[in-house]
Amino acid sequence: MKINFERIEIFTDIAKTKCVVQDVKKDFADIIYQFGRGIESHALALKIFNSKGETEYDDRECNLIRQLSELCAPSFMDAMKKVLNE
Repeated sequence: MKINFERIEIFTDIAKTKCVVQDVKKDFADIIYQFGRGIESHALALKIFNSKGETEYDDRECNLIRQLSELCAPSFMDAMKKVLNE
């Protein structure tokens, strides 16, 4: 699956009527680096941080992205669920 962490749509209200497009690349990579476990998390943090536009992520990486996004604000967690389900 291809994900562009430089352009993630995040809803700013619970009714999901307003959203912003944000570059979350550095912030999410930092979260993975701080709270992830093991070499796979380390590699994923670096891959996201160094990505340019749409980048391919395999199923294992997508599962880690899903799990680690649950450490973030609910709006970001919902945004990642949407990206991963498209």
